[in-house]
Amino acid sequence: MILFDNVEYDYFFNPLCCKNKRIYYECILQLIEKSKSVPLLYETDARDILILCLRNYSYAMEEENNTGNANENISSNKSETENANAILRYFRYCGWISEREIGRNGDNIATVMPYCRKMIDSIERIFNRDTSAALTNHIFSIYDILHSAFIEHGRTHRPYSNILVPVTDSVSDLKNELLVLKDSIRSIMRIIIKMSETNELGQFLIKDEMMESFFNDYFFIKKDGLIPGYISEIEKMLRNITNIEVYENMITEYRKINNATEVAAREIVDSQLSEVQSFISYDYVKEIDYIDKKINNYYSLYSTRILMVLSNNVNMQTYLNDLLMTIKDFDPKEKKDVIDSISKCFGLQSYKYVGRKSIERRKKRKPNTKSGAIVTSSLSDEEKAKLTKELLYEYPDRYSTKQATSYFDTLLEGRTNLIPDETVVKTRDDAMMIAVSIIYSGTEDFPYEVEFLEGVIETEVATISNIRIKRRD
Repeated sequence: MILFDNVEYDYFFNPLCCKNKRIYYECILQLIEKSKSVPLLYETDARDILILCLRNYSYAMEEENNTGNANENISSNKSETENANAILRYFRYCGWISEREIGRNGDNIATVMPYCRKMIDSIERIFNRDTSAALTNHIFSIYDILHSAFIEHGRTHRPYSNILVPVTDSVSDLKNELLVLKDSIRSIMRIIIKMSETNELGQFLIKDEMMESFFNDYFFIKKDGLIPGYISEIEKMLRNITNIEVYENMITEYRKINNATEVAAREIVDSQLSEVQSFISYDYVKEIDYIDKKINNYYSLYSTRILMVLSNNVNMQTYLNDLLMTIKDFDPKEKKDVIDSISKCFGLQSYKYVGRKSIERRKKRKPNTKSGAIVTSSLSDEEKAKLTKELLYEYPDRYSTKQATSYFDTLLEGRTNLIPDETVVKTRDDAMMIAVSIIYSGTEDFPYEVEFLEGVIETEVATISNIRIKRRD
C-alpha cells in the first residue's frame, strides 16, 4: 500500500492528531473549496485564503512542536501571514500540498494532493452527512447499474468492474445508512429521557427537528409508492442476470483481473450476487420493519415522558402498589371500606395524545396520475394501447369458456393431458389461456381440470406455475 510504503506519507495524518487540528482542518477545507473554482491554485492565493481563514477563526492557537522545525509551527505570537506560511509548509511536509513547482505566472503551485482531497471528502461525508436523500439515492443507484446490464450500455464491456463491484458498494452503503438510522433512533430516545420540562417536550414536538433531519428520507420511502416498485425491479433483475451473457463476462473479467481459475471466479461472482440478492429480498425488509418498530417505540416513549413530566415525575403505579400491599392483610370489610374511600377521592379517565400529523386532512389524489410503484419504462405506448383495447372490447369473448374449450380441444388433440412449457406458451394469448384454464378448472361447462405440480416454468412470455392440464373423466 502506498500509504505505508512511501515515506512521503509518514506524517499524512499528523494535522488531524495535533493540538491545532481544528484550525488545520478548517484551512484545508477552504483550500479544497477554492480549488473547485480555479483551474490551478497558486501559493499566493492559498496564502491569502489561509490569512482570511485565520483572521475569522474563533479558536485560540496552542503552542506545539509538530516537526521539530519552528518555522513550520503556528503560534499565537506570530502574525497571520507568518502562520499562513507555516501552515503551507506544514501541509507540504505532511503530503497534503504539492511540492514547490513554478507555474505559468511565475508563482509556486499549491495544489491540494488527490489523496488528501479524498480523505477530507470522506470525513465530510461520514461526520457531516446529508441524510435528505441518502437511502433513496443508493436504491436508485443499484437499480440504474443493474438496468445497464440488460441494455446496450458501456458498462457491459467490463461488467465485473463496472456493474457488480459498484452494485455491491451501493448495497454496502445502503446497509450502513440503515444502521446509522437505527442508531439515530437511540440518540433521539436518549434526548427525550433527559428532558425534564413540559416546554422542552412541547417545542421538540412542534419543531420536529430530529424527525426531519433523521427520518425525512425514510418517511419518503414509506409514504410514496415509488421505492417499492424499484425494489421489485431490482429483485427481478437479480434473478435474471445469471441468464444473460453479461454474467459469463463477469466471470471472464474476474479471471483476468485476479488470475483465478474459472471455478474460483464463478464461486466469487455467485457469492457476491447471492449476497446482494439476499440483502434486497430479506435483510432490507427486515431492517425496515425493525426501524418501524423502533419509531413506534419512540412515539410511545415520548407519550410516556410527557405524562411523567406533567405529573411532576410522580410514579402513581408505585404508590398504588404500596397501598395494595398494605391493605392485603386487612379483613375483607376493612379492605372494602378503604377501597371505597379511595375511590371517592379520584376520578380516573383514560386518554391518549393525538399528534398533529394524525388530524391532518388527507390531500385529494389528482386523477389520471401515474402510480409511483410502476416503473414507467416497463410498458411501451403501443403495449398500453393494445392492453386497453383488449380489456375494453376483446376480453369478454376471447377468454370465455367456449373459446377456452375450443383452444384446449385443439391443443390436446390425441392426448389426455398436457404440461405447458416454452414450446406451448409462445405468445401472450397462450399465457392467458393457461391462466383461464386455472380459473375455469372444475366448472361444469369446462371439460378440463388442472393439477398443480412443484416449481415454476420459465418462458419468454411469462413465468407460470408448473401444472398439468387433463381431460375430465
